[in-house]
Amino acid sequence: MRMQHMFSLTCFLLAFVPVLQAQQNPFQGFDFGKFKFDQKIPFQVDDLSDQFMLQLLGEPGADQKEVQGIQVSIADERKVGEHQFQMYRRYLDSQKVKLVSQGRDVVYLRQLVARLQPLMQNARRYPQIRVYIANASTTDARAFPGGQVVVFRGLLDFVENEAALVGLLGHELSHIDRQHQLEQLKNARLAETKLKNPKVKVNKFFHVGQLMMKSFMTPFGFKQEQQADLDGARWCFQLGYDPLEMAQVFRRLHERDRNRQVPLPGFLRSHPYHIDRFQAIQDERARLVKANPGKDLVSGRRNLKQRQPRP
Repeated sequence: MRMQHMFSLTCFLLAFVPVLQAQQNPFQGFDFGKFKFDQKIPFQVDDLSDQFMLQLLGEPGADQKEVQGIQVSIADERKVGEHQFQMYRRYLDSQKVKLVSQGRDVVYLRQLVARLQPLMQNARRYPQIRVYIANASTTDARAFPGGQVVVFRGLLDFVENEAALVGLLGHELSHIDRQHQLEQLKNARLAETKLKNPKVKVNKFFHVGQLMMKSFMTPFGFKQEQQADLDGARWCFQLGYDPLEMAQVFRRLHERDRNRQVPLPGFLRSHPYHIDRFQAIQDERARLVKANPGKDLVSGRRNLKQRQPRP
């Protein structure tokens, strides 16, 4: 644990030192020894904030091309996914939550996933998706690299129709398809590549620290969750289901949890608020309907109840 703290501190210093050096020293000539709290400081914090954060974190998306250029083999992805899955399974065991891979509900989920899988951009990379049900009342689902999905019994009971379930399953498959869970691994490999380069100069070395710092300062998941929501809505629509039913799930979650959600700024949250997700999916649905007028959409309430996918 001490080593982890030291590593984090080192990354912070590596990222912070060049930033401080790059500043035009707004404190120059200011005598802090004589400073009084009612005294006006010789600079505007607002004037510095954007520039400061830009130097600290870099241009938005500046490293995305480098990160996307890092390739992870399917064999490595499956190893990572299996490791994460086994860790999660042990956690569920510690909470007395049983994972099941057989039964009527699992078969039903597999049938729905099999319909969604061909819509994935990297469908050939993930020819088979393993599906499990966690016997707990939590309204949640999880995806793991390599092609594994866990759906909680609580979520299966919470949705009101097949359209909503298909949209949420599409959301989880999107995480796998876009390799969202591999971004931290890609960032680590990118940093490792830069550090191993004997020609790396000091400023490049500092940049590696900034890359690592970003993984601590910018939460993983917010943008990815938005992408997965829209993918789920689009795939739902492509299969003839109404994405509005998926949106309604988040409206109902908002109503259920309205007194439990702690208001936080976007950069501190890993997921958008339920009501924001409802609105975004509703907007995407309106766009899809406008682009495809006359398309018949179903909800599949009876299909969900009977655990029988629509034809």
